[in-house]
Amino acid sequence: MKKLYFLPLLFLAFTGFAQKQIVVQNGTAQTFSDLNAAIAAATAGDTLYIPGGGFSVSAPVDKTLHWRGVGHYPDSTIATGHTQITNTVTFTGNCDNSTFEGIYFQYGANFGSTGNDATGIRIKYCRLDGSLNMRNNTDISGGNPDLNFKITESVITHINAYLGTNVRMEQNLIFGTLYNFYRCYFSHNSINTYVSYNRLIVNCQYCQFANNVFAQSYGFHGDTYNCNFKNNLFANNLIYDPATSTFTGSGNITNVGADNIYTSIELGIRYFDYKNDYHLNPAATGTDEGGNTGVSILGKATDGTDAGIYGTSLPYKEGAVPYAPHIRSAEVGDEATNGELGVKITVAAQER
Repeated sequence: MKKLYFLPLLFLAFTGFAQKQIVVQNGTAQTFSDLNAAIAAATAGDTLYIPGGGFSVSAPVDKTLHWRGVGHYPDSTIATGHTQITNTVTFTGNCDNSTFEGIYFQYGANFGSTGNDATGIRIKYCRLDGSLNMRNNTDISGGNPDLNFKITESVITHINAYLGTNVRMEQNLIFGTLYNFYRCYFSHNSINTYVSYNRLIVNCQYCQFANNVFAQSYGFHGDTYNCNFKNNLFANNLIYDPATSTFTGSGNITNVGADNIYTSIELGIRYFDYKNDYHLNPAATGTDEGGNTGVSILGKATDGTDAGIYGTSLPYKEGAVPYAPHIRSAEVGDEATNGELGVKITVAAQER
């Protein structure tokens, strides 16, 4: 199975450097110059390996596929460019168990269709600007279906679960509002929203927030209640009143300061930027629940690591590239020697 996984990507790495080729793996490998043709030719369960470059998807995707790009971080895609989808894509309810790695969705993505939710979706090492909608918005009054959605180590803006349940958000950089989550779990995320008119969390119920960094002071809006907050860091005050609200919590650190919470923010905390360093500032302190000030913010997560994306035993990976091999550098000689042109290509893959 490993050979089947890596050989198409090695082929993609070397051929894709000269021309944009999409590989469809289904036991054997097929190549296409057009992403829409590759999607049409793929059967449910196939893997799409997409090189660096900009691609549009012309129609809703109606099958389970495994999407693999080369990543979106500049330092990991300098030779190839990042893999970018340049329009909003809809993945219908027949896309259950689809997975995505190393892709930049420039205008977000929609999942599910009327009466048919897409479930079992996995997103890792991706960037999604715009909005990520986990259900069809006409179904918001249709109970709280089990979406079994998981997003990890990605850069996200606005996210709307439309009151679906069983969504796990872990080690993400979030720069938008969390809308309509029901019994969902948020752990080790860095939440940097600056949306004063919509707040950080809107219409979320019975959710668990553990080991996150809340780098802005704005709080709740709408019908939000009965959430639990454990071992989070807050740039300002706690975003709920423990004495009067339905929210519960413990182990939280407050009043760290938005300008002090991260190691280095060159271009502002409101929006994502590759130049910013989202490691916790080792010199920063806050106030614990006992009112003690000057408390270090390091090592305060429930597992003894740091809150935010660089906590856990497997911290957020710099570069956030997919498991698939990708080109890190390419050197091509200026002239041939003895009829041969020197080419040196360095290929790397994520260790985990």
